[in-house]
Amino acid sequence: MLQFLKSGKFKAFLFVICALLTGSVIAVATSSSASPVTSAVGAVFSPFQKAAAFVADKIDWFSESFESASSYRRQLERMEQKIAEYENQLIDYNDTKHKLESYEKMLQIKQENPDYMFEPASVIGTDSADLFRSLILDKGSNDGISANDPVVYGNYVVGVVKKVHPSYCVVESVLSPEVYISAMDSKTRETAYLTTTAEYSLKGCCVFTGLSQTTAVAPGGLILTSGIGGTYPKGLILGTVTEVGESKYELSSYAVVQPGADIRELEDVFIITDFEGQGVEEIAE
Repeated sequence: MLQFLKSGKFKAFLFVICALLTGSVIAVATSSSASPVTSAVGAVFSPFQKAAAFVADKIDWFSESFESASSYRRQLERMEQKIAEYENQLIDYNDTKHKLESYEKMLQIKQENPDYMFEPASVIGTDSADLFRSLILDKGSNDGISANDPVVYGNYVVGVVKKVHPSYCVVESVLSPEVYISAMDSKTRETAYLTTTAEYSLKGCCVFTGLSQTTAVAPGGLILTSGIGGTYPKGLILGTVTEVGESKYELSSYAVVQPGADIRELEDVFIITDFEGQGVEEIAE
């Protein structure tokens, strides 16, 4: 703005205004007579008077337009603020809805298994040193969490607590080759171990390994925890069989299993801190 006031255009504009004012004074002073001088002065300054009127109109229009633009900008800013508030409310609503759904599932499991003790937890990160989906939860020893506590989402197994710190813990998921879970097919009742390999882990799958060559396990079958080993309660869902094949290195078969819990998308889970038979190895039937 200061640059404009100092510019040559603004000075020229002031000159025109001064000329117009001078002409107006002369015209008023000579208006009582119709002398040739009066007519000449009127003829000379008439175009300037018209120009002044035009400039004044344009200035008024610019001022009104500037005020309107400022008003629109303020309204737009208020609308953007409102939209941001509504988006935050929607995020909070979705988070609350998600948590309620998770709690409803756990309440149902609790009613079916009154001996289960749960601790809700949120996923706050992943272990950058682990390529196999280790999760970091916001609960630790201060919350009664211990190593080998199973972690679930609804009635689906997520993994097991491996490292415990006062305020957080690290969970090895079912996509880690270090995790071995005694499991069984819900239909055939055949028992084996659920683990995975680096290749299958990258595909988001597990392997139900050690099945007999004549296994009756088939695609679509549901794989459950067997309860053997005392780490996981019996009957939790591990996943669904997608294919069955024969091992190249052993006289056995295996089944590829899609985990029931999507490890990549988990936000809220439950840690089972106690259940009947925890730490006690159940004898296979």
